[in-house]
Amino acid sequence: MSRPVTFGVINTFGNPDEWRQPWKQRYDAIFEQIEWIDQETAIDGVYVTEHHFYDDGYIPATMVMCGAIAARTRRVRIGTNLIQLPLHNPVRLAEDALVVDALSGGRFRLGVGMGYYHQEFNGLGQRLAERVSRTEEGIAILRKAFSGEPFEFHGKRYDFGEISVTPGPVRDGGPEIWMGGFAPAAVRRAARLADGFLEFDPGTHRTYFEECDRLGKDKAGQQLNVTYWAIIDEDPERAFAQAGHHWMHLLNQYILRDAYAARTPALTEPYDDPKKALADGLVMLADGPAAVKVFNADVDKGAIDINLVTMMPGEPVDQVTERLAYLNDKVIPHVKLTGHPAAGSPSASPGAPRAEHPNRT
Repeated sequence: MSRPVTFGVINTFGNPDEWRQPWKQRYDAIFEQIEWIDQETAIDGVYVTEHHFYDDGYIPATMVMCGAIAARTRRVRIGTNLIQLPLHNPVRLAEDALVVDALSGGRFRLGVGMGYYHQEFNGLGQRLAERVSRTEEGIAILRKAFSGEPFEFHGKRYDFGEISVTPGPVRDGGPEIWMGGFAPAAVRRAARLADGFLEFDPGTHRTYFEECDRLGKDKAGQQLNVTYWAIIDEDPERAFAQAGHHWMHLLNQYILRDAYAARTPALTEPYDDPKKALADGLVMLADGPAAVKVFNADVDKGAIDINLVTMMPGEPVDQVTERLAYLNDKVIPHVKLTGHPAAGSPSASPGAPRAEHPNRT
């Protein structure tokens, strides 16, 4: 049976000095938009993403935000895309995830990654060199905690006797765990450990699917998300003139923290011209038909879920809402259906019934 792919938006909650608003004012405006998304659009998910010690207030408290989103929505899936698992005690993270899942009625999805920047690890008392082992053990602990049964754990990084984590899971096995990664080893790890893969680097899905097949994972369990920084508008050039400097701020924050050091060619110096940055292809700038073409190609490669970072730091919220309305009306209804087995599995659906766009078939 063919089904629509799901669409979600990701928010950093960034509020840079250049465009700074009082924090409550900024948060309130974003939450009003989230309520609109929940009540009046066919957008399926609202996600938050984690970083620490950014001077623009890039959200460090993802689970707090997920709880707030859960309390103010009724339909959309809520989740992290993503949270840096090695920076968190996995037992405490499991408790937070189970609370948010209960609060939302089973709409929470936990997206995790390993992190990469030394300042975040040092500032939170962790060692970057331990991130792989802390990720592997962290996921094992999350799985046990999500089972609803008492458990103990004895590993290299975590060692404790029997505990019972509450509240119990809303669904058998608790919230889904999706995992992102760039390097081939990280992608293979996601295939082995996670319920789905968060693709940020085009082409890495091939490694994910190949590893899933090698492991004998059923096709219905091979869940692929693709994530873009995206400015989609009827007039892309006008939209980029409005949002370009906000997007360049976000890009430069990542460059300064070595996020693109392994890229070929590496990005090591911040940009001073958004058009020059655009030429390097790090943001999707498209009108509706062009965006549909990209998303249809994603469906063809096996994607069942698409996430967009479209709220740029400090950007006027109403301006972004206009673009989201265009996405809802002119893009989502025209993206082809997927026949991938994972799209029809029970785990592919959020806890609440998804809202169908009146023009989606």
